[in-house]
Amino acid sequence: MHFNSSVISQSIVTSVFILFANLGSFASTDVRLDPVFRDHAVLQRGREVAVRGRAMPSEKISVSFGSMKVEGVAGADGRFLVLLPAMEAALEPRELIVSTASGEVRVQDVLVGEVWICSGQSNMEWSVDACNEATRAKEIAAKLPIRSFKAPHVTANRPSETVPGEWRVATQETVGSFTAIGWWFGVDLARAFDLKVPIGLVDISWGGTRIEPWIPLDVMAKSDFKSTADKLSAQIAAFEATTPDSRDIAAAKELVRFNSARTEYWNKAFAGEIGAKENWSMPERESNFPAGWAKTVLPAFFTEVDKSIERFDGFVWFTREFEVPAAMASKPCILWLPPIDDGDRVTIDGVEVGSTIGNWTAPRAYEIPRGLTSGIHRITIAVLDMHGEGGIAPGAMRLGLEGSYEEVSLAGEWLWRKGGGVPRLPVPSLRDVTKGPGTEPHEPAAIFNAMMAPCIAYPARGVLWYQGESNAGEPAKYAQLLPLLIQSWREKSGNPDLAWGVVQLAGFMPFIESEPAQGAWALLRQAQLDGVKAAGNAGLASAIDLGDAADIHPKRKREVADRLAAWARNTVYGEKSVAWQGPEIAKAARENGSKVRLRFVHADGLHATSGEPGGFALAGVDGKFVWAKAMIMDGGRDGIVLSAPGVADPVEVVYAWQNNPERANIVNRAEIPMLPFRMKIQK
Repeated sequence: MHFNSSVISQSIVTSVFILFANLGSFASTDVRLDPVFRDHAVLQRGREVAVRGRAMPSEKISVSFGSMKVEGVAGADGRFLVLLPAMEAALEPRELIVSTASGEVRVQDVLVGEVWICSGQSNMEWSVDACNEATRAKEIAAKLPIRSFKAPHVTANRPSETVPGEWRVATQETVGSFTAIGWWFGVDLARAFDLKVPIGLVDISWGGTRIEPWIPLDVMAKSDFKSTADKLSAQIAAFEATTPDSRDIAAAKELVRFNSARTEYWNKAFAGEIGAKENWSMPERESNFPAGWAKTVLPAFFTEVDKSIERFDGFVWFTREFEVPAAMASKPCILWLPPIDDGDRVTIDGVEVGSTIGNWTAPRAYEIPRGLTSGIHRITIAVLDMHGEGGIAPGAMRLGLEGSYEEVSLAGEWLWRKGGGVPRLPVPSLRDVTKGPGTEPHEPAAIFNAMMAPCIAYPARGVLWYQGESNAGEPAKYAQLLPLLIQSWREKSGNPDLAWGVVQLAGFMPFIESEPAQGAWALLRQAQLDGVKAAGNAGLASAIDLGDAADIHPKRKREVADRLAAWARNTVYGEKSVAWQGPEIAKAARENGSKVRLRFVHADGLHATSGEPGGFALAGVDGKFVWAKAMIMDGGRDGIVLSAPGVADPVEVVYAWQNNPERANIVNRAEIPMLPFRMKIQK
């Protein structure tokens, strides 16, 4: 990257990925199989298996699997689909051979069993190693017939045919990287089938993602979100119609715009910053320097600098002197710094040499075209942290000559001083206008196109879905998008019976005693329930009692998997004796004046897990909720009776209606938690 002392250019980096998939043993690249048909694969039992791929146009295709042999013909575009008949589960490894006149593909060690797609954001992607019971998982891994296919994070604005990835057989060495929920779900199923049915987990997940990028654009275009889909489709078409030269011109204009916006940002930010007002970039001019500054060693994050700024969001200033030797005097040089969280403005002798905002992960490289004179100079870095951890990441801090090994190290002892808070300004961002629309991981269909579309036709029994944190705050929209997602995958897979197990968001964030009815995540949980009911052939596994107030990634993933497995065993595999549903509100009615009686379904054996029943609140006509006293009547067969001090005329009731409902402790005989709810009270 090249920079000057006044306007620092931040180049647009276009990443080009050349993606190679492990295609098994092959004699010719003229024959290719779709992803998931890889060594160590698990094929879905009880369903025809569509073996798909690409060969020469109109070429005859022969597919062998064990004693079975079927044939087909590639289309004019080279695409082929050959159906293997439905098979029983088999632990015996077999070879899948696809032959044509121009080549052959051999896929080794293929089993037949139950296949489940594991998808969503980080809580689905969270690994066995990062969760509880990792040691136990490694102890039993090799004893269970479980395998996992993992796809990498990629995006596209058109459906792709292939995605890299490979199957891994569960062993002590490999299981640590499996999706934790998928793994323990597989453990439950494998044991339910007496270890006679292999379990295949197709892990296609991506932390931090919204639901929209998982939905195909053509399906979205036929829904209430048609305008969003049509707008993006038009942008994609317009971009594809442009020439590379015009994109380069647009990129140059965008860089000029961003540089101007960045300069304006820093000018406004420093207008109210104490360090700028008092000229801390040249602190030796102050009467109390260095008394007002403390010593530290850089590079370091704020937590290492001083505990007093461990959670500080705002400006922290760093300064030191350094000496430029005669050999480097007045020659073009570059100031190299590590990534700085979140932004920085750097001066030497009070003159700005570089600044960065909106790109904290990038190492800094600030060019000083005319160099520096020999002798002593002062460098000052104003670091702006806007959220989370702040400071200077580990890495090189040095001033070096261009094209030379001559350099001055800047790591070591510095002085620091705390400045003001975060400026209330929108942070400018540099748009990569050379990158096609619909390829950012937050955009509709971007992840489906690249990661799911190549795998969606691979036969599977169902989907495990854990996502929603990134859509919190949009419950009404999510209640529409979730059934649309489910419908779209059923449509694209060709399997209208594709089962869906959805995890209801776990408790997160501090419990607030004074807010019995927060909404927020509770509304998203309700949207998940509504979406599941609208989709049909889907189940909801509550995780409200398995969360962590301080961690959005709670480690108790085995219990989540157990609940999903109970749903699957009951509804998908017909084990009706396996309980999976938590108590769900059916009715709330007034009785005896100010008391309220609640009725539930799936409520046999209602009880509190510890202490008095809790988590309920009542509100009167003023809308103010008050924690209620609850009495479980006859083990739940006669419902739960509530009363709340000061609420003489209750009109509404909530349960577990908080981000982290710590008071909620009601379960049924199967120890499955009651679902959160908010309901009007009948008179």
